[in-house]
Order: sequence, then structure tokens, then C-alpha cells
Amino acid sequence: MAKNTAKKRTAGGTAKRVSSPLGSLAGSPVLAYPGVEEEVEVAQLDVHSQWCLICCDGTEGDVVLYDCPDVLFWCLICHTQHTKKVPAPYHGFYSGTVPPKGEKHALPSFLHINGMFEMASCAVLAAVPIAVIHFILSGSNEIVMPVPFLSHYLSHYFPNSSYFYLVVPFDVTTHRTIRSYTCTQKAHITRIKSHLTHNRCVFTFFSDHSEEESSWLFMEKEKGSFVAMSVSQVLSIVLGPYSGVLQGTMMVFLVCGSIIAHDDSFSKLQQTIFQYNIALAIIFSTTRFQPLVATNFLLALADQVIVEQLDISKAFPGLLALSSHLGQHTEVILMIREDAHSMHNLLIT
Repeated sequence: MAKNTAKKRTAGGTAKRVSSPLGSLAGSPVLAYPGVEEEVEVAQLDVHSQWCLICCDGTEGDVVLYDCPDVLFWCLICHTQHTKKVPAPYHGFYSGTVPPKGEKHALPSFLHINGMFEMASCAVLAAVPIAVIHFILSGSNEIVMPVPFLSHYLSHYFPNSSYFYLVVPFDVTTHRTIRSYTCTQKAHITRIKSHLTHNRCVFTFFSDHSEEESSWLFMEKEKGSFVAMSVSQVLSIVLGPYSGVLQGTMMVFLVCGSIIAHDDSFSKLQQTIFQYNIALAIIFSTTRFQPLVATNFLLALADQVIVEQLDISKAFPGLLALSSHLGQHTEVILMIREDAHSMHNLLIT
């Protein structure tokens, strides 16, 4: 079946290629690379604190969700964690004390669920904080991106300030703009560090244009014309300050397919995935990719992988089936990083 293509409203698919940023190196900072940037310190809570509703709100130690003079209620997860050494049946309501401290059951039998109980295909009791980061070429508002809509959708699943959305526009054409970009990201990284206090869940997007003949990535305009630089250089400059944040993230590349049509650029992209310890990446193959066409696919991806926390390798065929019209426009490539026995592999589907 032929793929539908359309010309973008941006300034075409060609750009002036340069081997390095324009301008003088004077006063330019040392660029951040993986291993150089300070790692993000994330406080890991024990399972008790991660799952118990009250503990997620900051309570420490043995707590109960319900308390009256003679009856105590204990959540199932807290019960499981505190009865590992001495397993005990779960009754929920207790008299005087909770397991395993010689408790007495407040009810004559186990709890019964009356009526219908509905849940998603995969459900969790409490969601860890999430950060969605959108790296986008500065001034690229001419193309409507699905990311803001997707962010609005996800925000309702992560209440109580557990959702964080950050747009990172970049213009890395000259050494001066690179210096400004690098300095600006320090404040953003500090905000992300303070947000990811319980666990690390980061969902990232990278939006840019690629030069059709070379597949190099755009860096913004210089004297009215777009300038492009190699894939490895642009990604290193843009993602470098976030090296400590991107570990284990899922990244979607909203760029044209020429980046994978050229072996050298596709190889550099794969090296970036290894370099920044990105868990998995998704990219689209069509030459003139229209990001808005992928809205349904990305929405289903967020719903099943981020909200329901399904394994993407198992959910991926279903995601494509839910987005049948996307197949008329582009193919979807999934790259999953696999680390086993000190070997690093990239499974490409």
C-alpha cells in the first residue's frame, strides 16, 4: 500500500550543512556528555512507603488507613510487607493491634466484595511521579505537535503534583546559543530532580527536522537559512545536560525518516541510545513525517505503557492495530535496549 506523504509547512527539507557550531569558541562552556554530568540523586522509598496511600503522602513507620477506639484497618500491601517472615491471612480489620503482634480479628470472617469490581487490564494502587520532557527545535511552531495534547491527557492520571511537563526549545546554531542553552538547562534539571523524589519515570520527545540528502538535524536559522549538523553532534549538545535524567527513559523521535534512511546517521542514533542509557526509542520511517498523524498511536502508547504499565514489547502489536491509519503514512520502528551478561544489544522491530 502506498504511503501518503505531504509537504510540510516548514522551510523545506534542505539546510546548509556545517561540521561544527558557528561563531567563536571564546567563553563557551565544556559540553556535557554522559558520565560527565552529575547523576540525578533519586531517593528510593521502600515498598511500604511506595504503595501505601498514607505513606506516599509522607507518613513514616507503621500506619493505618482507618482508626477508631477498638478497630484498626490495615491496607493489603502493608500487611504483605510486614508478614513476610511469618505469613498470616489478611483480614483487614483488627482489634487492638495489627499483624504480626498477636492481633485479634475484628470481623467474624474475611472481607467480602459486594457488587461489581472493575479495573483496567493492568492496574496499580499508586502511581510514581512522572516527568514528560519535550525537546523541540526553537521556532518550530509551524507544525502542530501532538505532545501538548498528550501531556494534557496524562496529567489527569497523576494528581497531587506528581506530574511534571517541561518543554525544552533548542537553538544550537552558534557557540553563543549553545552556551545560553546549556546555562538555561541547569534550572530545569534542578526542578526535575526535586520532582523525581520517589522513583524515576521519564517520558521524552525529540522534535526536529532532518536534511533530506544527508539526514543531518536542523539547528535553527542563520541569516535566514536553516543550518544542519550531524546527528551525533546535535543530540550530544541538546541531550548532554540531561544525561543523568535520561537513564531508563522512553524516547520518541518526531523527526523525518531520512535519519534512518542513511546508515551513518542511523548508526549514530543507536549509539546515542546506548550512550545515554535510554531504555527504548520509537522513530518513524516516512520521508516527510507528519507528527499529528501519530496522535492516536502516541495516545494509546501513553495509556497502555505509561498509565497501565504494560510491557511495550507485548503491547506494541496492539498499539499498531489501534492506529491503522498511521500505517498508510509511515512505518514505526521500536528499538529496545537489552543488557545481559555485560553485553549491550539493541533489539530493533
